Amino acid sequence: MLSNSRGVVLFIAVLVGLSGCGIDDAFKGQNQKKGIVAIVYSDLTESINEEIANREKQNIGELFQKLPAATKFYLFSIDRGTNKPDIYSFAPQFTIVRKVSDQEKVKQEIEENRIAKETTELAKLNASLNSYHTSITGQKGPVSCIANKLNSLLDMVGNKTAGHSGYEVRLYFYSDMIEECENSFDGKPLSFRRDPDDSDEKKHLQEIQTRVEENFEQAAPPRDLKSMGAKIYIILTSQDDKQTLVTLKKIWNKLFAKLGFAPEDIVWANGNEDRFWQVNK
Repeated sequence: MLSNSRGVVLFIAVLVGLSGCGIDDAFKGQNQKKGIVAIVYSDLTESINEEIANREKQNIGELFQKLPAATKFYLFSIDRGTNKPDIYSFAPQFTIVRKVSDQEKVKQEIEENRIAKETTELAKLNASLNSYHTSITGQKGPVSCIANKLNSLLDMVGNKTAGHSGYEVRLYFYSDMIEECENSFDGKPLSFRRDPDDSDEKKHLQEIQTRVEENFEQAAPPRDLKSMGAKIYIILTSQDDKQTLVTLKKIWNKLFAKLGFAPEDIVWANGNEDRFWQVNK
């Protein structure tokens, strides 16, 4: 009994010490969550002009810096490749606090992590975005294949969930969400661009919805991203000149429904918001 009492006292002392040394600020509001796994998709394809591309890069950099200290950050490009590896990642590890003496060590790790995210790691992130931008804008033909990445996304979320137990998985799409792909999810050309003729556009949209309903299938075994705890945020870059937002949402709601998301589960925005980096209480 005495031993157990000492253990409780030590545990309380650790918690009190954490709240006073800045660690509480780094992990505030996470309840039992250890942190966030941020899976970020960047679209810098030819349809994104220079001004919008620069704003997108700034937004991704801001997200990177403002996400909590324990965040695992993985950045992927949107292009033809379905299973391409990330173009940048930052997955810091922190000492597990088991005794009071670990407090200072974690405090120092958090501060080092903060400085790295503002300096060397931000520079690496920007270099990766710039390199991707240069390579993708030089490619000819339709290269914005978002839809056919969704099955690989299922695998990725499954792996991250298994590998980062206790973390909240968040998906961020910085994109105009205009699919323009020679070999989309069903192996055929697919474009979400609006047809100038209203009658032709109506047929075009019906064809897309039919293809999604009949041909978009998960690789076995089927999985549900929502039940895996994933959250999704779409930060639109620009789409008005290519397709209406109402139509885009309709198409993507059908696609993401195949992964378990209802329309109300998807956050659509035109820029970063505080909730993008705040952990839900």
